[in-house]
Amino acid sequence: MIISIKKEKALNVKKSTHNAKKWCLVHIGNDITYGLAFVAAELLKHKHKIMWLDGDDKIDELNKKIKDFSPDYVCFGPLSTEFKRSLELVDSFKKTLHSLKSVFGGKHVLSIPDEIKKNENIDYLVWGPVYETIDKIINSPPKTYIKGSPTFPHNMQPALKEYFEQVPRMGKRERKYIMSHFGCVYNCSFCCTSLTRQSYGPKAYTEYWLARRPIKNMIDEAKLFLKFYTKEVSFEDDDVLYDTHEGAEGTRWLKKFTELWKKEINLPMFANVTPQTVVNASNEALVALADLVETVQMGVQTTQGDSSRLFNRHFQDEAQVIEACKILTEHGIKVKLEVIVGLPNIDGLVPDPVTDSVRTIQMCQRISREVPSGMTWTSCFPLMLYPGTVLWKKCIKAGVPLSEACEFEWHSGEGSIKFDPLTMKRIKNMTKMATMFIKYDMSERWIRALIDVDLNDSSSKQLSESQYLESLKFRLGNKIEEEFDEILKGMNFKY
Repeated sequence: MIISIKKEKALNVKKSTHNAKKWCLVHIGNDITYGLAFVAAELLKHKHKIMWLDGDDKIDELNKKIKDFSPDYVCFGPLSTEFKRSLELVDSFKKTLHSLKSVFGGKHVLSIPDEIKKNENIDYLVWGPVYETIDKIINSPPKTYIKGSPTFPHNMQPALKEYFEQVPRMGKRERKYIMSHFGCVYNCSFCCTSLTRQSYGPKAYTEYWLARRPIKNMIDEAKLFLKFYTKEVSFEDDDVLYDTHEGAEGTRWLKKFTELWKKEINLPMFANVTPQTVVNASNEALVALADLVETVQMGVQTTQGDSSRLFNRHFQDEAQVIEACKILTEHGIKVKLEVIVGLPNIDGLVPDPVTDSVRTIQMCQRISREVPSGMTWTSCFPLMLYPGTVLWKKCIKAGVPLSEACEFEWHSGEGSIKFDPLTMKRIKNMTKMATMFIKYDMSERWIRALIDVDLNDSSSKQLSESQYLESLKFRLGNKIEEEFDEILKGMNFKY
């Protein structure tokens, strides 16, 4: 995207009019807290002081650090997975330091703002980007809802050095994240993308969220990965092949990025794609992608007719997914398929969730037979209903019971829908064993027999760990198994 010099000057971020404040940023979970790294950069740009905490450490240790640093503000950007822990921490921090003010951002807290505002320990809610919010937070009374202003991608750069140093298990995490843009062209009913698009409007969403960052900025960011333990980099764009059809600008961007990545970084990388963009991508873009990655993750979710309608993915069918897999594998790219099971029966679309799940697994088996052996692999997730999404609202309206056991942890196998106990067990077991069912092309009789077994704590843990290891081996090769136990030590692995 080309921006005029006049317009670019107008976008320059104003310096804070306040003396430096002290801000604490809290990491929670097993994956990079990428959004807060951009918050950290904005705070440092305004000459504020920051400290990172690993929110999974013991609360007593964290309280001591809060007391010693004595921040003015503590910032959380929790995903739904981390929201419960965030509330526990902010409650404890405020008892330790009474003057402390809390700032919550991210899609989870602002998807249901009226509910979140009721929590007495949350002082500020920030919706959208961090830009132009810092002074507003400082100048506003508590219980203020602040909307950030989008900025063009060339103004956005995360501050990762302090993060990796002060949360060492993230610095040592074998996988690092990087993104070129922060939007998605789809409107899947289970995703929160539509919330941002509705809030800022489709024109702004296209102009800011779907525009790619300058390649140099991304290469500079990735050079830091070379100084920390990094086995692979996840290209976290929702769809790396967005805007790569014949003659599109995205094709040229991807070719140039691939060239510089191989020259200056050359770490193994995997990316996300969707079937529709794969079949529409130019050959130039596919060749560039094949040079950049050996593996992609492809969000299939479901193509079972009525299930697709429930997910608002009726534009996609099994034939398209097979075509996409063939295209990718012919270019030497391995494909990790991702599907979702445990769907609610709304409008009679999914009358039997177990049979629907079995059909989804059988679909993945058929897809795998269409390409060379070993070129596909499948992850099967239980449906997670994220607050504020279209599907979440539909379930609430339809009176679908929700499960208290769901903590938005993929490996646990606990989904959002509360079925009868037997169905709950079968759906959970399906997510634990689906990779095995597909890899070994098991018949429906074997599938239905095994999803009826009772798992104990040990077997449940081992199945989840085995699936995660299989995922790493698929991308990085068998040698990663030698490091797997060490990788697990840096993760609070929920199973």
